[in-house]
Amino acid sequence: MAGMLRRILGTEEALYEIRRAKTAKELASVLPEDFFRAPAFLSTLEDSLECWKRRLATVNVNRSLDSLDALSGFLMNSDSPDWPKGLLDLGDSAPAAMWAMGKRSAFKNQKTLSVVGARIASPYGLEVTRDLVQSAVSKDYVVVSGGALGIDAKAHRSALDAKGETVAIMAGGLDRLYPPRNLDLFEEIKNSGLVISEMPPGTSPARWRFLQRNRLIAAIGQATIVVEAGYKSGSINTAGHANELDRPVGAIPGPINSTRSAGCHRLIKERRAELISTPGELFELLGQDTLHASANFGLTGNQTRALDSFGYFEQGTERVAAISGMTMSEANFALDSLERIGLVVRTSSGWMKTSNTL
Repeated sequence: MAGMLRRILGTEEALYEIRRAKTAKELASVLPEDFFRAPAFLSTLEDSLECWKRRLATVNVNRSLDSLDALSGFLMNSDSPDWPKGLLDLGDSAPAAMWAMGKRSAFKNQKTLSVVGARIASPYGLEVTRDLVQSAVSKDYVVVSGGALGIDAKAHRSALDAKGETVAIMAGGLDRLYPPRNLDLFEEIKNSGLVISEMPPGTSPARWRFLQRNRLIAAIGQATIVVEAGYKSGSINTAGHANELDRPVGAIPGPINSTRSAGCHRLIKERRAELISTPGELFELLGQDTLHASANFGLTGNQTRALDSFGYFEQGTERVAAISGMTMSEANFALDSLERIGLVVRTSSGWMKTSNTL
């Protein structure tokens, strides 16, 4: 409702009319005559007006701005050049502003991937998260997540380790970062990315705000990847928001008897997510054409031999050298150059093609 009033009246005029109006009917009278009013519109507006009046009686904008200044943060809105464009797709439910700490330029290329998953993650889930994030960073994607323990933290950490940029979206104010165990991680994120929230400083990260925050993760990411998730979880909620926004959703399959992967299997079964098992499938989800990459890059002989030595699975440099008939030095040089043009990616135990169709 607040977003609707800002859109129709403008931000300052909407705030003025909310302060002035004593009833919902009085507030509705300033809307255009041809504005569509559903049967329950006035009652919903009455409830909203009650909440707004109560907040206005206690809000202290100057104190919030002083807190932000003490945190060396900044405020941005949809007119800011650093505003994440994906938020525009939320329409009237988009935040009016975002409180931020870190690099203003984090969204400069607007290539973003949201990665979410279980707080209690398995070694498998953490390893897959690292490999997928490193693949995304190699293509200059900004990795977006919620800063939670488990998969979220691993996504942020993997992006930092790969010298990439990452954005953590908080459910509370920036002076109440959650969880406390990740405070050191948030400090590192601020140095190369952003920590942001739609909530002003002083706001506690209540449970319902995490669910509200999930729509921002889904909207900012060009696609959302769910690595591990319970059958009913916040990650499934985030995927639902991405589905509503018609954003691509990918899910990582796991053991059939793992409760940590039950949510991912549910998304795949219900056809709400694509099964992602290789970096190549991730790039296909993101709309990156990798089918004919070798033809487009004009590969050298050694690059072609190194690429042809791969099957469907990752392998070490020694095996690449053995299959391709190159020395270790030649294989290392070829693999490094293939990584720079995005045809292979480093994994936890070697290398892998960025698409299993190459």
